[in-house]
This record gives sequence, structure tokens and C-alpha cells, in this order.
Amino acid sequence: MENINKILDDIKLELSQHISAAEYMLWIDGLVPVNCTEDEIVVMAPSDNARASLEKNYIFTFLDAALKAGYKFRNVIFITEKEAEFFTKDVTEIMDTLKKKEEKKPNPFIARYTFENFVVGDSNKLAFVTAKTVAENPGNFNNFINLNPLFIYGGVGLGKTHLLHSIGNYIIENNPSLNVVYTPTERLTNEYFASLSKYSTDKDAYRNFREKYADADVLMLDDVQFLQKKGGLQDVIFHIFNDLYNKGKQIILSSDRPPKEINDIEDRLRSRFEGGIMTDIWTPGLDTRISIIMKKLEGNETKLSEDIIYYLAEKINTNIRELEGALTKVLMYCRLNGKTPTLELAKEALREKEEKESEGIDSNKIIAAVSEYFRIPENDIIGKKKNKEIVEARMIAIYLVYDLLNMPLINIGQVFGGRDHTTIIYSRDKILNQLGTNGKADKAIKDIKGMLDV
Repeated sequence: MENINKILDDIKLELSQHISAAEYMLWIDGLVPVNCTEDEIVVMAPSDNARASLEKNYIFTFLDAALKAGYKFRNVIFITEKEAEFFTKDVTEIMDTLKKKEEKKPNPFIARYTFENFVVGDSNKLAFVTAKTVAENPGNFNNFINLNPLFIYGGVGLGKTHLLHSIGNYIIENNPSLNVVYTPTERLTNEYFASLSKYSTDKDAYRNFREKYADADVLMLDDVQFLQKKGGLQDVIFHIFNDLYNKGKQIILSSDRPPKEINDIEDRLRSRFEGGIMTDIWTPGLDTRISIIMKKLEGNETKLSEDIIYYLAEKINTNIRELEGALTKVLMYCRLNGKTPTLELAKEALREKEEKESEGIDSNKIIAAVSEYFRIPENDIIGKKKNKEIVEARMIAIYLVYDLLNMPLINIGQVFGGRDHTTIIYSRDKILNQLGTNGKADKAIKDIKGMLDV
């Protein structure tokens, strides 16, 4: 077999094309090659938890990526450091690989996410221009406009992560001496609590955690809406934030909502988030969706006619991720059937999705089920009455519509009597925070889902 390091690098590159940036950073980036044969590859995970998650969720994804990269492994074994001696005679060589990996400070950003291939439209133009300005001058003022911190917010699948990785790739290419630290907030949270749990045996664990982020020239936190208000984490982030800001270091944050709508953060931290420039990304319009499809088709051997492109752009109007998924499905469907793409074939490829949508539940059915369960008229659930029992039923209905349907927040607001999306966010988060702690809410949601057969 060729060099095992190259094999794993090839597989990682393939994986980065097919899973989210957060998944890649959490589970794939830290993998280290151990051994391989013609049929099997052994890789080392950084922790027991990582190994468990990989074994549960990523074996087939890993093997599929390996096949696409040209390696026909029949099995992958995920191990941890303590098991390495059973698979290789030279554990030191593995640890040296880890050490070199750290010394090289590899680019943590997905290569395909760049400013050049980001499709700009009315829905994201300000976010794009601001992100590029920050990438070109991290930590600096721009014509007396404070761009620090940069706070990008918007719904799922609209391009926030693409912009963050574009910034990171640009800085690493043009300012390689800068220490760029990127992490999903959930990962930062896990690292923080892990450092506390290790403190009894490793007095440097917490200090190492704090220094990792405090030494950044550019700190990028993805999905800050998941920042937990417990264990002192927000206090630590607040002080790191202040230290970096006072040193002129750049801070970049992303969230699915603006700071004022994140319920579970301290006011002083919210104030810091709002202290620079905030820019949002919303659902792209038809013209932008058409441009996105055409951009994705560049270099693809399969060509689509204008009527197919327009059909896809008009049909998928929720987010970019779903649009890309529909495009991929059409291309693969035509390729597998050995046929030239036509509008009828495109409709056939997506027919299963249409049938599922037409046969499945909708907001009306959810509201009807909530109405029946609580014995409250449907008009009251979507109306303006503020009786305690009606408000509770309404919030559960809003949560279920959010949970079960792929519907933008603004559309959910329209379903519920034209309510503002901030009200929808509040209701959703109120129920989310009760799950697992409020037996009454848990039972109601479980029973209503049973009524809906989901």
C-alpha cells in the first residue's frame, strides 16, 4: 500500500466534501493513521467519546469516502491511543505524527469554501463584503467603522459557515503568521468542561484550554447560540473576548439569530457581541438561487437546460443546502439511468420528495392535533388570546411545526396569525429549554406526535 498518511489525507479530503464543517472539525480532523492492509484501515481517534461516535455514525460514510478516493477498504477500525500497541509495533511513530500535526498548524478550513465560489446576491451582499473586508484587515478599523467583532447571523444552510471558512482560508493564505483559531461553540464547550474534569489529575488542563483561545490573533466561534450558561463558561469567554479585543485581535462570530434573540447568554456578553458590526443572511431570491445552481454546475460533465435550472430554483426556496441536495439528486438520477437530463427526468428524480410532502403532515394537521389534545379551538391557537393554557398550547404547536416541518421562521409566523419571527423564536426556545425537565410538556409533545403518527 502507498503511504498511509496520504491515504488518510485523501479520505479526509473526500469526507470534507460531503459532511458539514462542524462534523468534520469534531470527528474527522483529529484522526491519525495507524495501519492498513489491502482490505482494512486502522485510524486513531483523539478520545473515547470520538471513537464511540465514529463507530456509531461514520463507518459507512468513511468507507464510502475511501472508495471515492480510490481505496477499496472493506472495513475501518477506530481505536484510541491506549489500544494502538495492539495494531502497530511503533506507538512512538504515531505520537510523532500527532506532534508534527500540531507543529504544522494545518489549515482547519474546508478548501472548497472560498470567497471566489461564494455566490453573492441581495440576501447576502452586505455579509459578503463585510466578511471580505475583515479577512483583508483582521482586527483593524475600516474608515472609522468598527468591524470587531464581526457577528454574522441567519438561518440554517444559508452560507454562514461558508463565509467563516472563506475568511479563514483567505487569512491563512495571505497572513500565514497569524494564529487563526476556529471552533464550533459545542466543541469549545466540550473542551472547557473536559479541562475542568481533568483538573484533579492535570493542573495545566484548564490553563491550556484558556491559552489556546487567548493566544489567537483571529478567534472564530461558529454557532454561538449554543453557548451554555453554566459552569462559568460564559464568564471565561467574556474575559477572553475582552483580552483579545483590547489587544486589537479579530473576533468573528456566527449564529442562527442576532444577539438580542439568544435567550441563554449573559447581558454583558450580549453587549460585547453587539459592539462591532452585525450582518445577516436571509433566504436567497430566485435570481440568486439560479446563480447558485449555475455555479455548482461549473466543471460538471452533466449539463442542465435553463428550464431544469429554473424549475429547481423555483421549487427549492428554503435554503442553499437543500437546493444543492436537490441538484445533486437530479444529476445522480440522470447519471445512474444513463439518460440526458430533461425537465421530466428532474421532476421524476424529485417526485419522491413531492409525494412525501403531499402525503405527510403539514402545519394545519399539527395545529388540529394540538387543538384536539388540549381541547382548545384552532382559532384560539393561531389567534391573539393570552390565557395561560392557550399560550402554552400555542408554543407547543409552534415548536412542533418548527421540529417536524422544513419551514422558515418567517413562514411559521405567517401560519400563526402573522406573528413576528422573534415571537416564533421565543416560543420555540421556551419549549426546547423545557424538554427533559418538564414532564407535562414532554408528555404533550410525545402524545401529539403519536396522534400525527411521527
